[in-house]
Amino acid sequence: MRTMAFRRLLWAVGFAAVLALSGFAPTARAQIWDSIQRHADKVQEKAKKVQEATRPMTVEEEQKVGQEVAAKVIAFYKLYANETLTRYVNLVGETAAAQAERQDIRYHFALLDSDAINAFSAPGGYVFITRGAVALCEDESELAGVLAHEVGHVAGKHVVHIVERDKMLRAGMDEASAYTPGSAYLQKMSKGILKKLIDQGLAPGDEFDADNRGTQYAHAAGYPADGLERFLTKLDQATNQGAASFWQRTHPPVSDRNTRLQQLISGQHWEDTDRPKLPDRFAAATAMLPKPKAGM
Repeated sequence: MRTMAFRRLLWAVGFAAVLALSGFAPTARAQIWDSIQRHADKVQEKAKKVQEATRPMTVEEEQKVGQEVAAKVIAFYKLYANETLTRYVNLVGETAAAQAERQDIRYHFALLDSDAINAFSAPGGYVFITRGAVALCEDESELAGVLAHEVGHVAGKHVVHIVERDKMLRAGMDEASAYTPGSAYLQKMSKGILKKLIDQGLAPGDEFDADNRGTQYAHAAGYPADGLERFLTKLDQATNQGAASFWQRTHPPVSDRNTRLQQLISGQHWEDTDRPKLPDRFAAATAMLPKPKAGM
């Protein structure tokens, strides 16, 4: 509709210009017409940039951005070099991700070599969890809850929507080479996303939404619905023993999150006490991990 109205405007301007120029000499008419045409071209170019700046990010663009962010995360943290545990984390994560309503992308799960308690996700289905966060879990259902929460961020397109709304992050999207790996545009966007994820965090509403989605995915996968809630309780206890943590800086208070989760579970009648938490399988897969540092 907006494009059609713009074309009609250009046609009306052009028609009016023809009428106005009818009384001028041929040379003068040509000069005036050139000036009108240049102005119209500028208006059309500006309209094109406005349309570009408001269009949704495509799945292909999202994946390329996610790849760039993932490369930077891995370069900074390094991957934890344990094939068995990495495979286990991927199996648990993929089980939860298979329940997500968004299946137009492939989900990737990476285990980061850090004893800090941390987990986050990037556009395009890239999910990261530190060995410190895995070690804080007591069973597989808690790990599934954490990974499912991060899948919820991806499925909800929380970071994608930030990019779509942020003029600075969107700058350059209309360039043909904007999404070329290693391009200046992707470098700038990925740095902006990392700053948001690691230093600032997402909006409280996005965190609550990911909590709800993640709890739904974990429950649909066959785990107890309170896995994330139990993990958050231990996280709150661990971080309160030390300095302010990443979670405290960038997430809503655990008490608020758990209250909402309890209401969700009760409202959906998901109090399944007989569902397996799988502590033995989790203990066997994570036996080599040291305990996380308090306050991280």
